[in-house]
Amino acid sequence: GGKKKKMRTIFALFFVGLAFVSCLPVLKSPKAWVQIKTSRNLNKPIVIELDGENAPVTAANFLKLAQNKMYDDTVFHRVIEGFVAQGGDTTQTHDPSTRHLEQVQTIPLEIKAAGEAEPHYYSPIDSNKSPVLTHTLGAVAMARTNDPNSASSQFYFVTGKESSVHHLNGGYAVFGKVTQGMDVVMALQQGDYIVECQVLKPETVKFDSKNL
Repeated sequence: GGKKKKMRTIFALFFVGLAFVSCLPVLKSPKAWVQIKTSRNLNKPIVIELDGENAPVTAANFLKLAQNKMYDDTVFHRVIEGFVAQGGDTTQTHDPSTRHLEQVQTIPLEIKAAGEAEPHYYSPIDSNKSPVLTHTLGAVAMARTNDPNSASSQFYFVTGKESSVHHLNGGYAVFGKVTQGMDVVMALQQGDYIVECQVLKPETVKFDSKNL
């Protein structure tokens, strides 16, 4: 029985290893832009520039969700002044009848360290390395649980000083920055919601795929 048991263990380990290999969309374009209109100020949209060069998997995931209208009507459910404004939970909508019931896939943590050609996946980068994309004011990053690979649709805007958010660097995936409407971001309150989230210049957005 000992030999059989050993074989079972090897198979179990092998399957765990396989679970990490998935084919994910990546943003091929170096940059892409998304416009978010919020209930806070419909006349002043927020524009986010996504970084396909340094966060290709994370940026592609956000763009696909925006294209599929998964962010429309979602609520900013966690707003902490001087820290972050977080939203994008597809099950938390302003109008409960518009809740998005489709399952949203999770993506691996993606952090590109300075001086490295490719992003690092599945775990935070070593503390002696610096991420290319950091939590500066107006940065946009993916929210997650304690599991580094649990990000799906929830994201946050950085609204605090670097000193209050720098501990998130290297462990949370920044994938873009606000280029317009930062005053609206700073004014967001808990319960405000996304009225419309649309991809700008969609003809310039090109995707590829990557096995991870």
